[in-house]
Amino acid sequence: MVEKNYYVRRIVQSLVTVLAAITFSFVTIRLIPGGPMDYIAAQIRQRSGGSVSTARLNQMVEMYSNVNPSKPMWEAYVDYIVSVAQLDFGRSIFYADPVWDVLGPAIPWTMFVSLFALVIGTVMVFLIGGFLAVHEGDTWDVVGSYFVIFSDAVPYYVVGLVLLFVFGFGTEFFPNGGRYDNSLTPGFNIEFMASVLRHAALPIMSFALTSWGGLEFRAHCTRIIGEDYVDVAELRGLPDSRIQLRYIGWNSMLPMYTGLMAGLASLFGGSVIMEQIFRYRGMGFYFYEATMARDYTTVMAAVILFTVVTVIGLLIADFTYGFIDPRAGHSQRESYSRSYREQFQRFVNRLRNGRGEESETIDDRIQDSRVSKSGAMSFDVEQSDFSRGDYVRERIDQSLLTPFRIIWTSPRARVGAIILAIFGFMGLFGPYLVRPVDPMQGPILLQPLENLAYPLGTDDIGRDLFAQQVRATRPMLIMMLSGAAVTLGLAILLGVTAGYLGGLIDKVLMTITDVMMNIPGLALVIVLAVILSPKSPVFVGVILAVDNWPRLARQLRSQVLTIRGEAHVEASRVLGLPTKSILSKNVMSRLMPMLTMGTVGSMRNILMESVGLYFLGILPFTTNNWGIVLNIARNGGALSGVDRFHWLLAPILFIVTMTYGLQLFAQGTDRLFNPRLRARHAATVSTDETEEEGRGGSSASAAD
Repeated sequence: MVEKNYYVRRIVQSLVTVLAAITFSFVTIRLIPGGPMDYIAAQIRQRSGGSVSTARLNQMVEMYSNVNPSKPMWEAYVDYIVSVAQLDFGRSIFYADPVWDVLGPAIPWTMFVSLFALVIGTVMVFLIGGFLAVHEGDTWDVVGSYFVIFSDAVPYYVVGLVLLFVFGFGTEFFPNGGRYDNSLTPGFNIEFMASVLRHAALPIMSFALTSWGGLEFRAHCTRIIGEDYVDVAELRGLPDSRIQLRYIGWNSMLPMYTGLMAGLASLFGGSVIMEQIFRYRGMGFYFYEATMARDYTTVMAAVILFTVVTVIGLLIADFTYGFIDPRAGHSQRESYSRSYREQFQRFVNRLRNGRGEESETIDDRIQDSRVSKSGAMSFDVEQSDFSRGDYVRERIDQSLLTPFRIIWTSPRARVGAIILAIFGFMGLFGPYLVRPVDPMQGPILLQPLENLAYPLGTDDIGRDLFAQQVRATRPMLIMMLSGAAVTLGLAILLGVTAGYLGGLIDKVLMTITDVMMNIPGLALVIVLAVILSPKSPVFVGVILAVDNWPRLARQLRSQVLTIRGEAHVEASRVLGLPTKSILSKNVMSRLMPMLTMGTVGSMRNILMESVGLYFLGILPFTTNNWGIVLNIARNGGALSGVDRFHWLLAPILFIVTMTYGLQLFAQGTDRLFNPRLRARHAATVSTDETEEEGRGGSSASAAD
């Protein structure tokens, strides 16, 4: 029965997600002033010379968009849903064909690249992560870990550009674009299939080399190596290969299975950028073409199809996980709230007892301990001669100096902090320290280090490339910080609230979050960017936060579910402390490691997405940005020769260095919230704390 209920809930949730995508498409077309419907009407008037009547105009708008502007809202909405269910998305203005005839044949090509990239990336996770786990602590592990962090920090489109230059334009071993050789007749023959593989090889490798989590798999392997059943297998004399593959590797891959399937959504969304780089005519390619042509019917249909494919992939992952890992039945999955039967039984019990559960808990558990015989609360507080100056010194030490000491003892956090400090300095003072960027300020296409006045060389009109990247740093930082702030605020508001309160509020908030997670975020961001056309870096960061807050909210909610059941939180509830105090002192303090890593991760994602959208020309060129330099360099022929490739490498150097610094800093900041480490590195520690640290010194050393 539990299994059946789980399947029903997941199917209903998937249908709600698809319905939400359809609703978003309808609202975007019908309601946004100056949006798709007004644009379609303007295009029709322009083509007809303005002689079309209102009735005929409404008919033509409905033919293209499947939304009749003359009908009441609810009737038009129902008609739109019925049309979409029949795969009738209207007619494309740009391609002059039915939208399904444009996008339908392109879906298998995008799926082909995404699935192959997922398989190859999974194999790389399995091999490299397992190798690092086996060599835990030695030189291979240290060097390999830094390599994995670096590969995860490089955007996939950067790898695509480099591969295209080296293997496409450089050696011509792989084709520069297209899906197959146009001189061949499509069919199931060796020549055609070989051509398909050669054309898809570079896009597949671009995704596979950057979309894998070797360190996460290594962590799972390291944990399982210490399990009892692994020791028993070794005592039984089983071969090492079988233990490593069947006992360690397979059981370590299981926790990542759903995440790998969810990664299919990001690969599918990333096809918008990748297919433009390689001119690979999949659904992302047509989505981009329709976006630049303001062909809104095709754009919104692509968003719906992206969502449907993503939802199907996640459904397959959820339904097959129980078969792959028999230990994890659906009844053991994460429970977001009590079952309806349990809630009803609790309600009946409260009616029988004649009072609420919370009142009973507080009255029975704490009345004797917190109320004296006279009926007054009694708390003993020791007097202290702690001066204001001592208090200020302790706060500075605990808040500033101690975190700095902890970060400095972690090699990853130290290197990451130095990189981020350099970029912060460039963002604040860089525009005042470098020369203005003007045409013909230096020799044309000067190579890097050829003249130290232009350390990164110049472009095809003599502009200083180093000065361009430095001046772009400040808008990039503003964009990243504003987007991270919005991401953090929404994730805390929804994730912490849902996890702590539970019940109906939890169900509603998590349904909203799941819907947003299942809609490919990059496609949604592109639609919003085209409609709103943001010019301010702050506004761009806010739009990009749409793609980042749902996953962090999910993670926070799961962590809060664990924290709220711990003894100290229950004790605070029993004592009747205000919810605000419990959240701030007992819950939020425990969430700080996840919040810090989530903030840094969202900054990294916003950086990579903004550069990609500026590179495609989707965001308006109204501010300095490394993606704009990439766009100009590629259009200027930077991939056509070695003498121009440094033009492309200049922004790539800044992008990769920034993302690498964020990755390293995120990897090392978990030490900041270790109480033992904070006590050890703090200069203002009481005698009692020092003695306690001495008693726990051995365990603290082991933890470090």
